[in-house]
Amino acid sequence: MAAWVIEGDDGHVLVDTGIDTPPARDALREGAGQIGVTRESLRHVVLTHAHIDHYGLAGPVREWSGATLSIHEREEELATRWVNGWAQDRPSVERSFLAGGIPAGVARQLLDASDRIHARYQHYPPDHLLRGDRGALPGGGGWEWILTPGHSPGHVTVYHPERRILIAGDHVLPRISPNIGADLYAENPLADYLASLGRLRELPVELVLPSHGEPFADLAGRIDGIVAHHHERNAQTVELLTRPMTAFEVTLRLFPDLPPDNFLHALREARAHLIYLESVGRVGRDTRGGAEVWHRD
Repeated sequence: MAAWVIEGDDGHVLVDTGIDTPPARDALREGAGQIGVTRESLRHVVLTHAHIDHYGLAGPVREWSGATLSIHEREEELATRWVNGWAQDRPSVERSFLAGGIPAGVARQLLDASDRIHARYQHYPPDHLLRGDRGALPGGGGWEWILTPGHSPGHVTVYHPERRILIAGDHVLPRISPNIGADLYAENPLADYLASLGRLRELPVELVLPSHGEPFADLAGRIDGIVAHHHERNAQTVELLTRPMTAFEVTLRLFPDLPPDNFLHALREARAHLIYLESVGRVGRDTRGGAEVWHRD
């Protein structure tokens, strides 16, 4: 995972921090030293979203430097809920697994995995909330933030209009599409993602700095490729619905060779496509025998 340092009006701005592990701490410390970032020069930390590989070191970095911490208000709501609301949300998640046709034993395994994920999170209340759809980045320097939901509801990208540089977070990656998953915390994330990709495509950009993978130049071309991938996956999803199926069955058919550790992400992604297709009138859903089933509309 890449963290990016930019020049603000009053010092350095760090965009994302990385996960809180000893190797990640060492890498961040070493990188800061190589480019001259000091406790005194680091004035602001801006988080593209609250996933643990971007958010995990936010607290330690703020403690080290005294930098202000900023995140979008939607993402702060999510981070708070992940840490403080999991005990209340867990029964709803379990019910959604069972309603999705997941066998009870598998549902327990997925809940156990979710417990481990939530246990790793800490909540770092921000100093500033980013509100709305777009604004000046804390620290200035001509940088802006742009709300780009999809991978996460309050995901933001960072953009410099004059230099035509986009720090893309997990929104646009050079080789893969980020996981777009529907769950208790995101209603129709694929619709959000496709819409925000469309808005970004119109920006004049010469260099994209992603959080995973190498920098690249052709933002519009990469967006077109990602959009085409999701439309192909939508068509594949409709085609395989030769009979009513649960989300569990759809997931197994969309991702037949998936390693068990990735199943939860795959399930969320399959549901994102099903919900999107329902929103555009291509599939429907009913409840049969206590399970939610999807069918061609």
